[in-house]
Amino acid sequence: MDAARADAEAAEARVAQARSSALPSARVDAMIGAGRIDPGGFFGLTADDVTPRIAQVTVEYPLFTGGRTTAAVAQARSGADAARAGLDGTRRQLTVAVVAAYADVLTARQLVDSYTRMEGAVAEIVRGARLRFRVGDAASTELAQAEARLAEARAGLIAAQGRKASAEAQLNRLVGHEVSALAPLGELPAVPESLVEAMDSARAHNAMRAQAQSGIGAARAGVRGAEAASRPSIGTFVEAGHVRDQFFPNYRADSITIGARARWTFLDPGASARVREARASLAASEARARMADDAIEQAVIEAWHALASARGMVAASRDGVTAANEALRATSLEVRVGIKPQLAQLDAEREAIAAAARLAEAEGQLHVAARQLRALTGLE
Repeated sequence: MDAARADAEAAEARVAQARSSALPSARVDAMIGAGRIDPGGFFGLTADDVTPRIAQVTVEYPLFTGGRTTAAVAQARSGADAARAGLDGTRRQLTVAVVAAYADVLTARQLVDSYTRMEGAVAEIVRGARLRFRVGDAASTELAQAEARLAEARAGLIAAQGRKASAEAQLNRLVGHEVSALAPLGELPAVPESLVEAMDSARAHNAMRAQAQSGIGAARAGVRGAEAASRPSIGTFVEAGHVRDQFFPNYRADSITIGARARWTFLDPGASARVREARASLAASEARARMADDAIEQAVIEAWHALASARGMVAASRDGVTAANEALRATSLEVRVGIKPQLAQLDAEREAIAAAARLAEAEGQLHVAARQLRALTGLE
């Protein structure tokens, strides 16, 4: 964001710089030296040491530049528009990235908590199986299966801890400081009601499209500037001069001049090539704009369908969580009365954890898809 803001500020400065070419300018030229002049007896002057000094002040005001100034200002304005669109696009991309990282941290933390509880439960079952095995009340197969479930739970916990550390590092990098407690994702942000509405909004407000259109504006101004380079320019000027010891000892001359100055480079072999270059740049900018329109249209379609898929995944995952929790409750009762072994409860708990993880993943994907669609359509 800092880099994008700095780019926007630099672009605004270029606009001011382009405008300044239509304003008066003033400069001072000065020189002082030490030497010796020998006029050779001309006018009866003899050789003498001199300190030549020259000072000249010039003020100029452009009256007509052939369109170069207006073209430069238009080109700079288009560049500033593109930079502002780039800043807006960077903010939207950062928003989507933060939401994705935020959702990933929530999911990873939930997985760590679930696998921690599961590891504790499995460890207790393994401890009981070992005791029963020692007294001959349990088979070695039951103990081996319980230990396998424990190893699986520990592996799941380690993987979840690794994912949590990676997700938190990513979120810390994006937000610029260490995060601690995080609130739930909350309500889903508003999105366009239909794909047609999303397309219309993207055409009107998408940052990448705005940048591409600004590029066309800058290229058109570049063509006008290249064509204006071969036209004459006219300006007024005022010059004041102060000269001492310049041509012979004790030479003095003070002057002031007011007038008009015209410049016209009527023969410039490279002028036509610069115009062709500018027109080719315009054609390239227009082609890039068409490519941007196609890419935006594809991205909006993908984001729209990703949002619809995520909604379906959330609904299915919620049903899965309800079913898994009900299966866990029923299995726990059956284990308690001895109908099923404790390993069956572990399997049910594992399925409940997996269902909860799928729901968390789906909810995170739903929010990311919504933010992505909002970013593409200019709503974010």
